[in-house]
Amino acid sequence: MKHNFIQRMQVAVMAALCFCGVGVYADASIPIADFFKRPTFSGRPVLSPDGNNIAVLTPRNGRFVLAVINLDTRESKVVAADPDWNIASPFWVNNQRLTFSISKGADATMEDQKGGGLFAVNKDATGFRKLFMTVKEAQGKNMPYKPVSLVDRVGGDSNEVYVVNNERGRDEDLGASDVFKLDTNNGRMKLLTFNNPGKVGQWLADHTGAIRVAVSAAADPKTKRIKETVFYREDEKSEWKTIHEGYWDEGTSMSPQGFDFDNKTLFVAGRFNGRDKAAIHIWDFAKNAAGDVVADHPLVDLDGGLWIDRENRKLVGVRVDGMKPEIYYFDTEYAKLQATLNASFPGQEVSYQLRGKRAVVFTRGDNNVGKAYLYDTERKVLEALYTAKPELEGKTLSTQTVINYAARDGLNIPAYLTLPEGTPAKGLPLVAYIHGGPHARDSFGYDPTTQMLASRGYAVLQPQFRMSTGFGWKHHTAGWKQWGLAMQDDVTDGVAHLVKQGIVDPKRVCIIGASYGGYATMYGLVKDPDLYQCGVNWVGVTDVKMMFTVNWSDMRGPYMENLGALMHGDPKTDDAYFQKVSAIENASRIKAPVLMAYGSEDIRVPIIHGEKMRDKLLKQGNTVEWMVMVGEGHGWSKESNSIRFGEAVYNFIDRYIGPNSKVAQKN
Repeated sequence: MKHNFIQRMQVAVMAALCFCGVGVYADASIPIADFFKRPTFSGRPVLSPDGNNIAVLTPRNGRFVLAVINLDTRESKVVAADPDWNIASPFWVNNQRLTFSISKGADATMEDQKGGGLFAVNKDATGFRKLFMTVKEAQGKNMPYKPVSLVDRVGGDSNEVYVVNNERGRDEDLGASDVFKLDTNNGRMKLLTFNNPGKVGQWLADHTGAIRVAVSAAADPKTKRIKETVFYREDEKSEWKTIHEGYWDEGTSMSPQGFDFDNKTLFVAGRFNGRDKAAIHIWDFAKNAAGDVVADHPLVDLDGGLWIDRENRKLVGVRVDGMKPEIYYFDTEYAKLQATLNASFPGQEVSYQLRGKRAVVFTRGDNNVGKAYLYDTERKVLEALYTAKPELEGKTLSTQTVINYAARDGLNIPAYLTLPEGTPAKGLPLVAYIHGGPHARDSFGYDPTTQMLASRGYAVLQPQFRMSTGFGWKHHTAGWKQWGLAMQDDVTDGVAHLVKQGIVDPKRVCIIGASYGGYATMYGLVKDPDLYQCGVNWVGVTDVKMMFTVNWSDMRGPYMENLGALMHGDPKTDDAYFQKVSAIENASRIKAPVLMAYGSEDIRVPIIHGEKMRDKLLKQGNTVEWMVMVGEGHGWSKESNSIRFGEAVYNFIDRYIGPNSKVAQKN
């Protein structure tokens, strides 16, 4: 049976295309639920190695099923489906066979996410094979769950894939793994790394499939410092030799990126020769040191992103995770294709996967959460595949811009600023939205909370305060042991910057965030009680020392003993610091109302953080709204919980700084 999965678009690529509906201002006409609904389609379509077939996860009867479409005949066939599970993570083993796993997706809380596993099937739905059991099945049999990470296909017509498994190193605190060759027809595995240099967390093969590079990490039992060792061998029969050693707390680790197609040239990323920002180099084996720089960036780390297309045997370029995504090409063919697609989608971020004569193209932009297309490079024809969130089609979302401001000590703080579309940028209510981590960062692109708030008339500031990663070692380490101090000041200085420009009404500011962002919310209310009219904290730390002392948290082990103590404070020596920056211990300074929400099963920031904060505030007469997401962990997995919380956040913020709030009426 043939199904019309692809809507034909007879459009020449070089024409000035505009894939958009009639714009309307982003406002309360968009239901809050629409921002938080999960995408209609799951993941991106995946082309077979020869480009003649495409695998898509498409909705059917409330579940995602795996369908394969023959792109020459347009005949489609559902090859994997389950009434109780979503099909997830399709991967082409060869031109005939695929692997996949299963998931409950947005229908279940974290507690009920017991899928996983690994399965294989042919593109005509024959040859089904269960390769690894799911979490649920392992628990039912009282057996340990043995997950594998799929690394790559062996290539050609082989039915084998490379997988990584940690069964031999399951008890290692910093991880230890092996590489296997897995036959997807019969499930047999062949160990490729019996000669293992030990405690390896990352492996790298050359283009013949030989495992040639291994990265290991281990903590010194005396100093507790974590040392990383990079091993290399000429071929699978040679002995491993050390080519690099570095310490995590110095930022001197190395990230092998891949081999060129001569299988001799090794590309690596790291902060070599005193660099502040990571760059990509060619490794000089003669000197056992980083050699020529292949790519670097003046503003952000290049600790990954090297694009090597094994199928087409091309060193394509480098993807840069800047404040806005960037890509720099080495290969002229790929660069020309990118230019062609950019011309077809002006103002959009365009990415693609090229196989044979076809490419799957994915676009996103200010008013485009995500759309997928199929492009024929010979016929120069684009065909629409799907829109990720059709409920937002034709709506005008708010533009996310990049700004920079100086902190009070002169440090440059990059930030995202989203202003409500169609509203003058003057005297706006502001929500300071603080990311988690704190050794993490925000990225450019659609965020449901940001867009929901902007659609209701709020400006949203997302500062990349010191300690954020990706902006160099100095920016990161400037935040060490600065919880509640300079890290908090970076947020305050961002608000002051917008107030000074006249964009923000200083009397209508709220602060929100999750995890570390939840801490920054609570301590912001402590440190600047007259600045914020309200705060929203979900799954947030409320006492820094409790990250080390709550023994049912997963925040423990060598990482916390080394990096954790340096970044967050040492529980053996920093009691005065912990006392000073504890939101719980300084709760008496809080004036503003707060909404707090926690997952009942959270082991990253256990609910006791919220319960102690709640009890302290209620005892002293503060206004507290309290939510517990039953079955959830460190964030919300179930779609209905995301929607419910999104609505609660809006209603809470609107009550205190919205147009009908008391503070707004006084202006």
